[in-house]
Amino acid sequence: MALPDFTMRQLLEAGVHFGHRTSRWNPKMAPFLFGARNNIHIIDLAQTVPMLHQALVAVSDVVAGGGRVLFVGTKRQASLPIEEAAKRSAQYFINHRWLGGTMTNWKTISNSIKRLHHLEELLAGSAQGLTKKELLKLTRERNKLDRAIGGIKDMGGLPDILFVIDTLKEGLAIAEARKLGIPIVAIVDSNSDPDGLTYPIPGNDDASRAIDLYCDLVARAALHGLSQSQAAAGEDIGEAAEPHLEEAVAVLEPVEAEGAAVTADEGAAPVAEAPAPEAETPAPVAEEAVAAPAAVESAPESEAAAEVPGYEVLTAPKGEADDLKVISGVGPVIEKKLNKMGIYHYWQIAAFTPADIERVDNDLNFKGRIERDNWLEQASKLAAGKA
Repeated sequence: MALPDFTMRQLLEAGVHFGHRTSRWNPKMAPFLFGARNNIHIIDLAQTVPMLHQALVAVSDVVAGGGRVLFVGTKRQASLPIEEAAKRSAQYFINHRWLGGTMTNWKTISNSIKRLHHLEELLAGSAQGLTKKELLKLTRERNKLDRAIGGIKDMGGLPDILFVIDTLKEGLAIAEARKLGIPIVAIVDSNSDPDGLTYPIPGNDDASRAIDLYCDLVARAALHGLSQSQAAAGEDIGEAAEPHLEEAVAVLEPVEAEGAAVTADEGAAPVAEAPAPEAETPAPVAEEAVAAPAAVESAPESEAAAEVPGYEVLTAPKGEADDLKVISGVGPVIEKKLNKMGIYHYWQIAAFTPADIERVDNDLNFKGRIERDNWLEQASKLAAGKA
């Protein structure tokens, strides 16, 4: 599946170029504004096109490296598109109130997620011995938790990148991401503050059609990353056993090609007169993210492979391989990559030296995930539990 493409005409038709009233603007957005018409600021789509492309490449790279994308949009018109886009791209979302400490106090949120899973298992069973009143109380608690954190209950750790619709409404989420050093892709309207955002995208953040377009493009970029990750892991995507990816690809309809350089019809906003610039060449990071597993296979030829790791490298598991997916932050794709590196057991990860952490982190493009998710501590406890 190719990285999603789009045209300036699509942005114009979705109303991406319309900002807020000139009296409500943020002066920091001045470089991204084309002008004003009828006291409404017009956003310069000539800048939006390359910045949106750069953000899509970043999302694809993160997912290709086994990372997680968290879609955030709690305003009314963004709630449903955010949920649908996250689900069909096998990612995660928060589309109601952002709970303070969702990322900075992940331990407490994890306890709430465990409680939600427990309630779901309890209510899915026969729930014998419970009175109607107790059953109703538990159902209400389950529904409340599902509404608040249902979109991140399977995330298993902190996200690797955030996609945010409204920076003013989601100020708390952005502050937490900045504190933790998590990259942020965000739509910035004429009244927004673009400072501190890794990938700001100038555009309307209120129009339903614009929000639908953003969510669709980011979801397809995530799917592109997933397909890259599976191809790099040597999987036959056509025979993938993961049904969520097959369903995700099935619901996406390719956008009709409308030409590389498209200008708006006469009478459109002034920004239509500016020709769409050539999209920036995708950063070489994308190639590195895809090539990382291949580099692992040819490790004996690299200088990094010449270093003796602190853990025992195995050609096959000793007995039954451990379920590495139990470790927070490890999914099926990452588990296969670790297996290709000769890592099958908890005790191997627990024996990582600082050099091992840096090497594995670089080889798999984790961007500090091993230390951030405390893999060594988790692996040590799991290994001790099996002893």
